[in-house]
Amino acid sequence: MRLIFVAALTAGASGTGLAQESTDKATGKDSAAPIQKVEIKAQAEEYDPRRDDTASKTVITNAEIMKYGDTNVFDVLKRAPGVTVIGNSIRMRGLGNYTQVLVNGERAPPGFSLDTLPPEQIERIEVIRAASAEFSMQAIAGTINIVLKKVVAKAQRDLRANLSRADDQRDALLLGTLADRSGNLSWFVNGVMGRTLRDAPSGGDDDFTNAQGVMTQQRDWWRRNRWRNSYLGLQPRLSFKLPGDDQLNLSAFVQVGRSGGDSETRYNETIGHFSNPDYVDLTSQNASRTRFLGGEVNWVAKLGGGKLDAKLNLSQGKINSDSASLSATVDNAVVLDRDADTRSDYDTVSSTGKYTRTLFDGHSLATGWEINQQSTEDNVLRVEGIIGTTRLIIPEHFKPRVLRYAAFGQDEWNVTKNWSVYLGARWEAIRTDSEGTGLPVTQSKSHVLSPVAQTLYKFPDKSGRQLRLALTRTYKAPSTQQLTARRYEAPENTRFNPDSSGNPKLRPELANGIDITYEHFFAPSALFSVGTSQRRIRDYIRTRLTQDEHGLWLNQPLNDGQATVRTLDVELKFPLKALLADGPNVDLRASANKNWSQVETVPGPNNRLDQQVPLSANLGADFRSDKQSYGASFAYRQGSPVRASAEQTIRVFQRRDLDAYWLYKFNPGLQVRLSANNLLGEDNYGYSRYEDVNGVSRQASRTPGSVKLAANLEMKFQ
Repeated sequence: MRLIFVAALTAGASGTGLAQESTDKATGKDSAAPIQKVEIKAQAEEYDPRRDDTASKTVITNAEIMKYGDTNVFDVLKRAPGVTVIGNSIRMRGLGNYTQVLVNGERAPPGFSLDTLPPEQIERIEVIRAASAEFSMQAIAGTINIVLKKVVAKAQRDLRANLSRADDQRDALLLGTLADRSGNLSWFVNGVMGRTLRDAPSGGDDDFTNAQGVMTQQRDWWRRNRWRNSYLGLQPRLSFKLPGDDQLNLSAFVQVGRSGGDSETRYNETIGHFSNPDYVDLTSQNASRTRFLGGEVNWVAKLGGGKLDAKLNLSQGKINSDSASLSATVDNAVVLDRDADTRSDYDTVSSTGKYTRTLFDGHSLATGWEINQQSTEDNVLRVEGIIGTTRLIIPEHFKPRVLRYAAFGQDEWNVTKNWSVYLGARWEAIRTDSEGTGLPVTQSKSHVLSPVAQTLYKFPDKSGRQLRLALTRTYKAPSTQQLTARRYEAPENTRFNPDSSGNPKLRPELANGIDITYEHFFAPSALFSVGTSQRRIRDYIRTRLTQDEHGLWLNQPLNDGQATVRTLDVELKFPLKALLADGPNVDLRASANKNWSQVETVPGPNNRLDQQVPLSANLGADFRSDKQSYGASFAYRQGSPVRASAEQTIRVFQRRDLDAYWLYKFNPGLQVRLSANNLLGEDNYGYSRYEDVNGVSRQASRTPGSVKLAANLEMKFQ
C-alpha cells in the first residue's frame, strides 16, 4: 500500500500520470478507466509518512513551520518533539555534535548560512531518529533534513513583511514569492531581504584558588557586543516536463551579506593578576562581506522500468573579513595591537543519484550514489605587536580539501498487509588533505560500511496501534578543523579560552544502535508514541586540555575509549474533538525526552557526552476558526553539570521558553500575525570549572534575555 500512496502523491505534485500507472499495475485494471483517479486521490489523502513509512520520520509541514511567525529555522525546531536548540546548535537526544543537519538530503556547502534561510522557502522539515541508507550515516543522534520548496502547483504571488524587537535586538525582514506554470514549464522565485541590529551586554567573573585553598586571583568583567547585519537571498527554479513524463529541473540559490560590529570588554581585578602584562581593557572591531552562489541540475527520468533521480550541484562561497583589537593595561601603559585580514574561498562540486523500481511482489528497491568534493583556501595577513615597537607581519596560507563518496542500496518489503521490513547498507569514504604556512602536509582517510534494518508491524483490525524496531550502525567523522595541524590562537589564552589545534590521526566514531517505538494513532490527527533507544559508541573523540612547552593552554582532540547513550521519548498530540465531539477546535500536543549518556574514560558522576541535555519537554495548544487562530508553546530543558574530563566540569543551565502567536485573516489575500518569544524573559548563563594539582579555576557568565515581539503582514495577490 505504501508504494501506491507514494506514487499518488508524486503524480499530484508533478501533474503527470505516474500514480495512475502504478495503481493500475497493482490492481490490474485498465488505466483509461476514470474510476481509478478517484480511488487514488482518496488513498493519497490518507497517506501519512509518520504512520505508513517503514523507515520512520516526523514531518513538520510548511503550515506548522509558519505558525509562530518565526524568521529562522532554529526558532522553528525548538518546538519540534525530540529536538533541543541551544543558540544555533540543533540537538537530538540532547547531543549537538552528533546530530546531522541536511538541506535537501545533503550537507550544506561551506559558505551557506542557515541563519538567513527564511521559513517561507522551506517546504517541510524531516526529523529522522533512526538512520536510513539513503542519507549519510553520520547521524548517531539523528538527522534533521530541511527540504526547500520545489513544486509549483498553481500561480502564486505573495509578500510578507516582518518587524521584531527585543531589548538587545531589532530585525526587519521582507520576503516575496512569484510562481506560475504554463504548459510544460513551471517556475518560481523566492526572495528575501533582511536587516539585524544587535546590542548585547554580558558580564561575569573569574577566580583561581590554589591547592592550599587560598584565592589568589579574582576579577569580574563586563562586555558589550554591538553587531549589524544586512543580507539578501534569492532562490529561482525552472521545471520542464519532458516527453515520456521525464523532468528537467534547474535551480539556484544566492546569499549575499554584509556585517560589522565592535566589542568592548572591561576587567576589574580585585585579587592578583591573570596575565603578564595585565591587560584589563579589550576593544575590537570587525567587518565582513559574504557571498554564496549555488546551482543545481536535476534530471528525473523513467529508466528500465524504474525511476532515476540524478543531481549535479556546483557552489562557491566567499568571505572577506577584517578584524582589529587593542588590549591595554591600566592607563594604556602597554597596548597590544592585533589586526587580521582574512580571505576565504569555498568551492564545492557534488553529484547524487537514486534509482528506484519495484521488483518481485511487494519489494521497493533503491540504489544510489553521492560524490562531494570541497576545497577551502584561507589567506590571512596578521599584524601584531606592542604599540611603540616593531610589529610582526605574519602572512598565512591554509588549504584543506575534503573528498566524500558513498554508495547505498536498500529494499523496502511489504511482507504482509500489516508487516513491512526495510533493509539497507551504505558505504561511505572520506579523504582529507591539508597544507598551510609552516604546517606539515597531512592526509587522512577513512571509510565505513553501515548496515541498517528497520521493521514496522501494524496490529490487525485497523486498531491504529503499531510497533517499530530499528538496528543501525552510524558514525561521526572528524571535522576538517579536528584533522588539521593548524593552530587557532585565542585572544586571551586561559584555561577557559585556550588555543586549539587538530589531530591528523583521528579515527571516526562508530556507533551500534537500537530503537524501539510503540505508536497508537487513536483518532484522526491523534497520536500517542513512546520509544527508547541506545547507542554504543566506539573510538569516542574528546577534547584534551593541556599546556604546551611555552605554558600556553591548548585544546586538542583524541580518540579515547567508549561511550553509551540511552533515551526515552514520549509524545502525545490530538484535537480536542477526538475526546469531546462538541468541543472547541483546539489541537493539543506534548512531548518529553529523557537522555542518559556515559563516557567510560571520564570519571563520574555527570560524565555525560557532548554537554548532553538530560531532559527536555514541549507543551502546546492551538485554536482555529474561520477568521483567526492563536496558540502558545512552552519548551523546557533541564540543567545539570557535565564532567567533560577528569579536570573540567561545564554546566548546562535550565531554560524555559514560552512563545505565543495570534493570526487574523481579513480576507483570503491579507492576514496579520503577531507573535511573542521568550515571554518569561529568560537570561542565558554559562559556567566552567577546571581543577588540577595547582588548584581550582572558575568562570561564570550571564547574558540578559528579554521578550521578543514581532508583527507580520502577509499578502497574497491574484
